[in-house]
Amino acid sequence: MISVELLRGLGGLWLVIVVATVAVSCGKKGPPLLPYVRQAAAAEVTSALRIGDDVYVTVSVPTANVDGSTPASVQHIEVWGATAAAPPPQSQFVAMATRVATIPIARYADPGDRSGTVVPDPQTGALQGQSVTVRDSLTADEMKPSSAKATEGKPDSAKASVGKQAKETTSPSTAAAPDPVVPRRYYMTIPVSDRKRPGAPSKLVDVPLAAVPDKVAFVSARMDGRRAVVEWDSSGGVFGFLLGRVLPVEPSPVGDEPPDAAATVSAPTLTGPTLYNVYREPMADPLALPVSAAATSPWASNPETPLNAQPLAALSFSEEVPFDERPRCYYVRAVRGTGAQRVESESSGRACTTPFDTEPPAVVTNLLATPEEGRITLRWDPNGEEDLRGYVVLRGEAGDDTLQQLTTSGPIAKTGFTDDKVMPGQTYKYVVHAVDNRIPAPNVSDPGTEVTATAR
Repeated sequence: MISVELLRGLGGLWLVIVVATVAVSCGKKGPPLLPYVRQAAAAEVTSALRIGDDVYVTVSVPTANVDGSTPASVQHIEVWGATAAAPPPQSQFVAMATRVATIPIARYADPGDRSGTVVPDPQTGALQGQSVTVRDSLTADEMKPSSAKATEGKPDSAKASVGKQAKETTSPSTAAAPDPVVPRRYYMTIPVSDRKRPGAPSKLVDVPLAAVPDKVAFVSARMDGRRAVVEWDSSGGVFGFLLGRVLPVEPSPVGDEPPDAAATVSAPTLTGPTLYNVYREPMADPLALPVSAAATSPWASNPETPLNAQPLAALSFSEEVPFDERPRCYYVRAVRGTGAQRVESESSGRACTTPFDTEPPAVVTNLLATPEEGRITLRWDPNGEEDLRGYVVLRGEAGDDTLQQLTTSGPIAKTGFTDDKVMPGQTYKYVVHAVDNRIPAPNVSDPGTEVTATAR
């Protein structure tokens, strides 16, 4: 029989074995776990505007990941563009597209970052939640659909394969000229994390590559009172104005080489009336204090904003400007289409005008001269001009056409003046002029009614 002391001893040993086993099992490494990867949400393209051969693409920087966690795990955003006659499959878009721009994103604190608080620096990249506009300057090759460029840069075997497929699917007897279609430029963005992992791709946004309207040939600018008036000729000249569209280019009477396959995809002009946008060049304020130049963002390229809220059907535009004698230069672009289908022509030449203030204040009214003991007191009604600087009082003796200025220290703001340098029994005549704030030489009103008074 086993004694009680032995059982107690075995029980203690068993307890030691169990504890040791548990300790060993806790330190044992299991199979490696995959790291948790955060994928940035899509950086959607909010707008694309074509001006001449440039397309301005506006991208919204994501603020979260696809799982809803914040901040978005994105180091930069790649903007891709492809020209095609039909929307390319999203899965094959990058393969047929070219990278238009790369937008760096300011660093944010990662959820697993224990280095402390991270303050995003806008000098190093765009901020999350910000909209950034980049410019895509299209070349002649980029105006062609990607299908027409499918064999460019590929081995001869790939070209031969494409040519063989074309021969098998098309015979001379059944071939027919395709209907003209407007090629389009498609854009898609891909956010990329600091670990080089791509996020969710954006939806495709496109602009038509139809022929842009003709550039406005002539623009003029002039002042009409306080308004700057801009006028221009219609895009396409007289015929373009009468037909409401740019006339197509007539074929040459001389026989040319037959067009290639890419030429079968034409770029007709968009339908609808030709409208206009008016722009003004930015002006530097010569009276402003010098400030350090703001750091520019090399990844951003914002288009100008027109002065008119909506495209204009008229061939003129005007705006009220202050008489600051600073030149203002204007230019015009022709517009066709609406919304996402809108395209603008190249900018016209500049036309400038300088708003000089040549308008004098109104004549001073109700001028009265009241003789008092040893002085003559003048009173008149106030003028209502906003740029009024004050009044100048002049005096002369009766029978003498020469007038002397009494307000020698400059124009006075009050609508009254006391002349205490008079001789009793002497008759005096007075005139009051209103002057404005123009520098260096103010505009002066007409003298108005002359008044006389005899000193006592």
